[in-house]
Amino acid sequence: MDKDGILTSWLFPITTGRSHLLMVACFLLFGPAYGQPPTPSRAVQVPGPSAALHAAPYYTCLRNFYVATNGNNGNPGTSAQPWLTLQNANSGNRAPGDCINVAPGTYSGMTISHGGNLASATGYVVYRCQTLDGCIVNGNAGTNRNAAIWFQIGPSMANYVIIDGFNLTGPGSAGRPYGVGLNIWNGDNGGKISSHHIWVLNSIVSNFSQAGIEFAAGEYFYALHNTSYGNGGSTCDAQGSGIALFIPHPIPGYVPTADDKTNPNPLIGSFITGSDFFHNVFEWNVVYNNALTQCGNARNPYNTDGNGIIMDTFGTRNGNSIEYVNQTLVAFNVAYNNGGGGVHIFASEWVTVANNSCFNNYLDPYIRGSGGCIDAANSYSNTYINNIAVTIPGAHSTCADYMVPYSMLASAILGSPPKGEPGNSYRNNITNLIGSGCRGEVAMFNGDTYSATANKTSTPPLWVDVGTTSRGTESTPSIGANFALQPGSPAIGYGLTETFLPSQSVDAGACSGTLRVCP
Repeated sequence: MDKDGILTSWLFPITTGRSHLLMVACFLLFGPAYGQPPTPSRAVQVPGPSAALHAAPYYTCLRNFYVATNGNNGNPGTSAQPWLTLQNANSGNRAPGDCINVAPGTYSGMTISHGGNLASATGYVVYRCQTLDGCIVNGNAGTNRNAAIWFQIGPSMANYVIIDGFNLTGPGSAGRPYGVGLNIWNGDNGGKISSHHIWVLNSIVSNFSQAGIEFAAGEYFYALHNTSYGNGGSTCDAQGSGIALFIPHPIPGYVPTADDKTNPNPLIGSFITGSDFFHNVFEWNVVYNNALTQCGNARNPYNTDGNGIIMDTFGTRNGNSIEYVNQTLVAFNVAYNNGGGGVHIFASEWVTVANNSCFNNYLDPYIRGSGGCIDAANSYSNTYINNIAVTIPGAHSTCADYMVPYSMLASAILGSPPKGEPGNSYRNNITNLIGSGCRGEVAMFNGDTYSATANKTSTPPLWVDVGTTSRGTESTPSIGANFALQPGSPAIGYGLTETFLPSQSVDAGACSGTLRVCP
């Protein structure tokens, strides 16, 4: 190894690849006794950025380059002579296995045009903050200078890119419209393919005018252990949400690798479900206060987004050019105080929604129509298991649709497949309604059914401290947002186990019953 480590893998304290496996083995033998994190394969995970995953990542670095606030773009990019900007790091001759190590500080955003070539530990180009969430990236990149990380639109967009441990920060309502923290879009809403194999890990995304994390028109998208809040507030004609996947498309001719199906990192693990596997995964995220706070008024009352998490338009009924039937997983997320739905599955199918905790969403009085804290709106063939959904319908003067302002017709869980399509499946969920609602705790339409014997209804989950002092608004977090389960909670031991879920899924919701604070 040379003194700057450019041609070698990381060694301790940042270990990857085979070194990562060695560290996992050490955790097995010595971890808790020597003050180390618990064994990853046995570790209870908590939603939000994960120090454990950041310290023991999936990827392996074949070459290391460096960026720092005291660097110079004329430097070689070594640890002793780092570059100054993220954009300069992208502009070089990037190769699979390259890791861009970024020192803590504040940086301008970047447009990504180069990636890797394979879904393997050494096949990605990685951007990694050396201190978890210590690198602030401003939202001033991209075509409109309004994104922190923008994937360059073109006939061949960058693939196989990992973003790990950043703080993407927008300017709020004072910034440019259409602002997105991380934006992948192919330039239109038609049939063009965008990027694939993009991971966003352990990052904080906030205060972007349209959306936090936006994936579109590709697949193999992964958002794990992020926090997305305060997004979507002021772009009213192109509304957005905290985390979104829009019009996904399969990659023509692509042959999945072993890592696509079962990731070797024990904190990520298997994506296999039956004879298939999940092509898109959204796990362990915290999403709150994403809402169209400046878009509702008598002149422009038709809000439709501002959700925590949305899976949007997988089928042709709402504008996708194909029926996207590859499997998607949305699991172990905490969603609260969003203007729209907490986990909103809209005009989409073949999504598994598992072990999410949802509280006090659909706060926007101008949201159009009705929804659920967790829902299947105009969606079919989706599976909902082990979720906790608590709703507090807003107090408005009417329950009629298409009035101004619209009523909060929010149920804990809503099912509404298109007429003539298969229904959705609901098992081992816990729902509760606080106060009176126009359509009740569970709202099912077009043949969907929700069994009170296969699920628990009218059941408080006994969270440790969620909204006990203040329930929260579109822009103000609830006072009390600890989604850990009290001893004796009906969620403990109620969850179904699946091969693609860790063992803590036996407790319904996003937070293991062993935790006292979550997230």
